Amino acid sequence: MHIHFIFEPDSPRRLGDLGRLAEELGFDAVWLPNILSARDPFLAFSWLARESQRVRMGPVAISPFELHPLKIANSLLTLNELSGGRANIVIGGGGGTVIGMGLKPDRRSVHPHMVAGVRECLEFLRAIRPDEAVTFTGRHWHIEAYRPDWATQPPPRLYVAASRPRMLRLAGELGDGVMLSDIALPALPATLATLREGLALRATPPPEFPVNNLLAWHVKRDRTAAYAEARRKLWVRGIWERARIAPYLAPADCDRIEQNLPALAAAYHRGSDPGDVVGTAVMDALVDGLTLTGGLEDIDRIVGELRAMRDAGVTELGLRLYGEPDEAIRLVAERVRPALA
Repeated sequence: MHIHFIFEPDSPRRLGDLGRLAEELGFDAVWLPNILSARDPFLAFSWLARESQRVRMGPVAISPFELHPLKIANSLLTLNELSGGRANIVIGGGGGTVIGMGLKPDRRSVHPHMVAGVRECLEFLRAIRPDEAVTFTGRHWHIEAYRPDWATQPPPRLYVAASRPRMLRLAGELGDGVMLSDIALPALPATLATLREGLALRATPPPEFPVNNLLAWHVKRDRTAAYAEARRKLWVRGIWERARIAPYLAPADCDRIEQNLPALAAAYHRGSDPGDVVGTAVMDALVDGLTLTGGLEDIDRIVGELRAMRDAGVTELGLRLYGEPDEAIRLVAERVRPALA
């Protein structure tokens, strides 16, 4: 099982330092979240692209509804050129950035043309050739005579952000891999079965198909601080449908969550503890069920869960790091990766 890191450091140089650390410790890839008010997720990799040798890199996730597929191609191929063919990208329907642009109302809704628009974007990116002009005409996107004769080989790897059935099938059909979001162990069998339906649509099965599960990592020496961080960051996880939270909460607590979603969002934006809104015990139950959280004494338990995910079919972990990312990378190198080998 390969381990990737997703983090949002305070400068491109800091991103480069963390990426170099991951490379030096033998990890495969680092990712930068594409979120509202963040640095450009392509440009921020420019220092790491020049100063590293092996680690792959790219943004999570880019929606064609926020950035036209032609501009996605230009930025992605430039990053691939800078890194010598080590660029990744996750293409998705769009989260907070799409909300901020007024293209969908909230986190629980989807763009009305999400699957069709992402499909066309992938088809266009798949069709690009440095030695042949491509004209793409779809329902949502049109690109005329696109030929980046400067594009570096090998081409970037195209992951698809997917958790729901139609996007999972699309990922299997057209992606180089899939990045799931916060899929807990009980939901993995059905999720991966749907993904395989998409893979079965290919004329030629790919020799390998990475299945990456993005999970929030909050493991610290101070267990109390770890849970406090996890509660504060839980709002941005894609978990707020009742079906996602019901396995971990009593029906009355699910009702309480439903009634207080605006207040939970406000707590996140203030940086305050959402346990003050719905109760610490309720939030900690979600933290336990849907994130990787605890003190050093919890690592064996967490490793057991990750082994079960590996055995179910997850081939990559995308660990979303928050505070003290250097320490987290070293801890994963020392205590987690050897146990998953």
